[in-house]
Amino acid sequence: MWGTRAKGVTLIGLMVGVSLAAGIALADEPNPFAVECNRTATEEDLQGAKGAHQAARQFYERGEYARAIQYWKDVYNLDCNALGTLLNIANAYEKLGDRKNAILALEAYLKRDPEAGDAQKIQTRIENLRSLLSSQPTATPTASVGPVPTSTPTAVPTAPPPPEKPFGIAPWVTVGVGGAALIAGAILWPVGQSTFDGTEAPDQASAMGSGKCYVVTAGQSAYHCYSPKYADQATLGQNQSLTGKILLGVGAAAVAGGLVWEFLANKPVTPSTEPEAAKNTKIRVTPSVGPGLNGVVVQGSF
Repeated sequence: MWGTRAKGVTLIGLMVGVSLAAGIALADEPNPFAVECNRTATEEDLQGAKGAHQAARQFYERGEYARAIQYWKDVYNLDCNALGTLLNIANAYEKLGDRKNAILALEAYLKRDPEAGDAQKIQTRIENLRSLLSSQPTATPTASVGPVPTSTPTAVPTAPPPPEKPFGIAPWVTVGVGGAALIAGAILWPVGQSTFDGTEAPDQASAMGSGKCYVVTAGQSAYHCYSPKYADQATLGQNQSLTGKILLGVGAAAVAGGLVWEFLANKPVTPSTEPEAAKNTKIRVTPSVGPGLNGVVVQGSF
């Protein structure tokens, strides 16, 4: 029994020793994120930080975590009070497999705000990362990021995106609507004219005898009906005929305009590959925190 207990104590001692060694190794190196925040960001700094944050989010969503880290470091340089940026940086480092820098970013966050509402959760996360780091002492991160850049780097995509039409299918939708109006007009016009013709008598005497309508002024559709039935029928026919003519005109204009729009103004162009702060081409749910924004980063690694 003594030999079994001795082995157990030895194993526990080794585990504690490895964990302490990992902690000491991290403590020996300065934390690049634990910088003194002794300045207040100007309005220009805040605007630049917001732009860099939006660019970082786009890179993060595309899986380019190293470039996202560069932009989030720019955010932290411009506004050192944007503490949530440290959580974003830690998430990106975890995606890269770089647990060491993820720990440093989280420790810097707690050092700046030890009374944060999520402090306990962050501390647990740090301990889990330390445990993983100590169990793989020879693991090499899949990617590394250099020192914090002093200016926003220029984003260069690895491959150009395919050309896109600036107006999409809107011209063809216009052509389709115009075509539908043409069809409706082509039906209503002759139907309405036929309905009106059915109320017309050849002369005034016949109109009086049958109750139908008599055209008073030929060519101008001025008519007089001798019964309410044929008067309503004549009015309906004229309205249908007029509506059909209007639909034919509007439909022809829409078809012609849509075709001109498509072939002259909707030629494919290559979109810009640099992330734009004010551009929001897709709606995605990616919780993150940045300058001027409230919330928390929610990732599966929590």
